[in-house]
Amino acid sequence: MINTGQQQNTSHMEFKIKVNEIEISFTQPKASGRQILEKACKEPIECYTLYQKLKSCDFEKVSLDEIVDLSNSGIEHFVTKEPEVYNYTVDGEPETTDKKLLTPLDILKLDAINSNELYVVQLNQDGTETEYAYAPEEKIKMVCTGMKFVSRKWLEIVDIEEHGKCCTSVPPARKYKVRIDKVYIELDSPITTGRLLLTKSNKLPVEKFDIYKVLSSNPQPQKINGLDTEINLRGKCLVRFVTLPKEQQEGRGNRIGFSLPTEDLEFLDNNSFFWEAIVQQSNWLIIKSHPVPEGYNVSSVDIALLIPPAYPAAEIDMVYFYPPLQKKSGRPIGATSQQSIDAKIFQRWSRHRQPGEWRPGLDNISTHLLAVNNWLEHDLKK
Repeated sequence: MINTGQQQNTSHMEFKIKVNEIEISFTQPKASGRQILEKACKEPIECYTLYQKLKSCDFEKVSLDEIVDLSNSGIEHFVTKEPEVYNYTVDGEPETTDKKLLTPLDILKLDAINSNELYVVQLNQDGTETEYAYAPEEKIKMVCTGMKFVSRKWLEIVDIEEHGKCCTSVPPARKYKVRIDKVYIELDSPITTGRLLLTKSNKLPVEKFDIYKVLSSNPQPQKINGLDTEINLRGKCLVRFVTLPKEQQEGRGNRIGFSLPTEDLEFLDNNSFFWEAIVQQSNWLIIKSHPVPEGYNVSSVDIALLIPPAYPAAEIDMVYFYPPLQKKSGRPIGATSQQSIDAKIFQRWSRHRQPGEWRPGLDNISTHLLAVNNWLEHDLKK
């Protein structure tokens, strides 16, 4: 022990001691065993035993609450000893080990648990959990104050979309079912890449597509930058993925001013629609010569849909017709007004979903057109 300062005035002295190979200091001449361990960064202190080495004497144990006189010149140094055994529980059953480090696989084997069917979860004192489903060889530092572990059964398959819509945690599973546009694929690992998702969903060559993740907690799809960027399918609120060609074709019209999701492009082209996507202050999808039910003044109209910036997470609202519709019965059509679009006067039908009825990940242009047809049919009955 090294003391500096004058012996007659201990209030300004510094008391230096060595614990193992670390030198620490105190401004007061007395300290408890607990204070010495804390100062030496031995945590949790209950897991260490402190000894003081006196000149010409053996080591003497110092309890946590015992007061040591650091001004005693007979003290040479201090040493600590770690516990010889560690207690823990697995599924409520007590276990003991003399190893300072155990892996989750060790814990399962020591408790005769089948690691092919179950994985380990640590229950922390603060109420949180540490899951080791995908880290069976990770070394866990054992603590003498006791640790709690539980074993949980692997699920065979988990549907990412189901958990994402409710923003609930995704449990470990052997396989993960994930939706890309309208295609569902299965993956063996929760960690994937945009390249693998595009390949598995047959978006080839992958370099010609961008991929976005749709979150129930965010109205704006999030672009995944880099085909080989890691994506965690267990990320909270993940619903599905959508893709966009980097260079979209012009479809059946000559004007394509903004991008649409791949599933919308496939729907429009597969149904032989003549359509254009124009930008005039807002993004407008114009579908030419769309048929309308018998009972109106025309058999087909141009339909305009206002596509919001956050689509498809944000809903498409209302519908616009050119030429304006009238019922052959002469009965009026309610809640309509005029809207100038593409140098024409379209008839706006103010028809709205109830709050929360738009289903991100499910609703799109095709489902909105179904709603438009329902509005047309319903109004004929009025």
